[in-house]
Amino acid sequence: MTINQPSIEERLSRLETLFVNVGEKVAEHDGNIDVLVANIQQLTENVNTLAEQAATDRQELRNSVNQILNYLRDRNGGSPPPQI
Repeated sequence: MTINQPSIEERLSRLETLFVNVGEKVAEHDGNIDVLVANIQQLTENVNTLAEQAATDRQELRNSVNQILNYLRDRNGGSPPPQI
């Protein structure tokens, strides 16, 4: 029983075709990866901006609450405002 095996040239040709196909797929995915990286960078910048804004808003709220508490304390003759 003899099995016909492909020649070395045929095997090399098949491998070359496979490598070309893999290279094309890698090139396609490389473009997609570049887009994803850009999107992640933009999202990171947006999150950082929102975090900074939230920190500013929290500080402004603290300042407002302290002003209200100071006003109430001063109106109450220096005593802390009544507990509700």
